Amino acid sequence: MIFPWQKEQWQQLLRYKQENRLPHALLFAGAAGIGKAYFAENFIRAQLCQSGVFTQVTGVPADKCECHACRLILGKAHPNVLWVEPEKEESTIKIDQIRHVADFVNQTSLQGECRIVLINPANHMNTNAANALLKTLEEPSAGAIIILISDQISHLLATIRSRCQRILFSRPRKELALEWLQKQLPDSSMDLELVLNLTHGAPLTAMQFATNEVFSIRHRLLQTLCLLQQKHVDPIKAAVTIQDFDLKQLLDFIIAWIMDLLWLKMGRNINKITNKDFSEPLVELNHQTLPINFITQYMNYLQYLRAQLYKGINLNKQLTLESILIRWMECV
Repeated sequence: MIFPWQKEQWQQLLRYKQENRLPHALLFAGAAGIGKAYFAENFIRAQLCQSGVFTQVTGVPADKCECHACRLILGKAHPNVLWVEPEKEESTIKIDQIRHVADFVNQTSLQGECRIVLINPANHMNTNAANALLKTLEEPSAGAIIILISDQISHLLATIRSRCQRILFSRPRKELALEWLQKQLPDSSMDLELVLNLTHGAPLTAMQFATNEVFSIRHRLLQTLCLLQQKHVDPIKAAVTIQDFDLKQLLDFIIAWIMDLLWLKMGRNINKITNKDFSEPLVELNHQTLPINFITQYMNYLQYLRAQLYKGINLNKQLTLESILIRWMECV
C-alpha cells in the first residue's frame, strides 16, 4: 500500500522510471514508523509485477495483485530480489552479507528483469560491511538497484550517503495522521491523539501501540518510575518485571518522560507535555528541589544507550535496565 503521506515520493520515483533514469542506489530516509519499508516493498513490486497494476500513480493496496511475482515478493522469495537484514534482532549486518550483495548484483537476472537489493536497516551495517558496500556502490552494475532504508542516516558513512539518491520521508501532518488512525481504528476507546503524540507523529508505530499491549507496557513502566521516585520499590526487582519488553521502546518512553520533566523545569506550559495522562506525578517531580543538571546528565546517559542500540550494539538487557532504574532513583 502507498500511504496518503507518501504520494509525492511515489510520483517522484515513477517519474524517474518513466524517464528511464532510475538511480542505481536509493536511500529511503526518515523517522521510524512512517512506512518506509512498506513503500520499498511496493516500489519493488512496481518493478517486477507481471500484471501491470502498479503503473497507477497513486499506487495500489497490497492485496490487489495476485500475480506470481507479487506473491514471491510478499513472501521474500523472489529470485531477483535480495533482502539484507540483521540475522538476529538488535544485531549488526555483517560483511559476509554485503559480499553476497556484490555477487548478487553481478549475476544475470531471470527473464531479463532488474535485480534489486533491499538493505534494512542500513545503519545496522558494521564498519567492515559499510566499507564493502561502498565498493559495490562505486562500481554499479547495469540493471541493478540497491535500496537502503534508514531512520538514522547520520550513522551511515558520508561516502555511502553521497552515492545514493536520497528520498526523504517526513512525518505526516498531525491532522492527516490522526485522520488515518481514526479510519483504521473506528471503534477504539483509546485517546488516539495521545498515542500519536507518544510516537512523535509516526502513524504506523501509533497503530501498533493502539492494537497491542505496548500502551499498557508504557503505563507499567511510568508507574515504576513514579514508585522508584517514592522509594516504594527496589530497582533490581523492578527491572525484572520489564525485562521481556523491547529495550529501544522502553528507552524511548523514559526519554519522553524526562523531556516532559525538563520542559516543566524550564517553566513551560504543562499542556504541551507528551505524557498528559501522567501530568500529576510530573508536576510533583517539578516541584521538588531537583537540580536540572541531574536530569540532563540522566538524559545524556539514556541518549547514549539509545545510540548504542541503533548502531546494532547488543547490550545486556537485564544489566542495562537495572542501571537505568538505579540511576533514575539516584537522580530523584
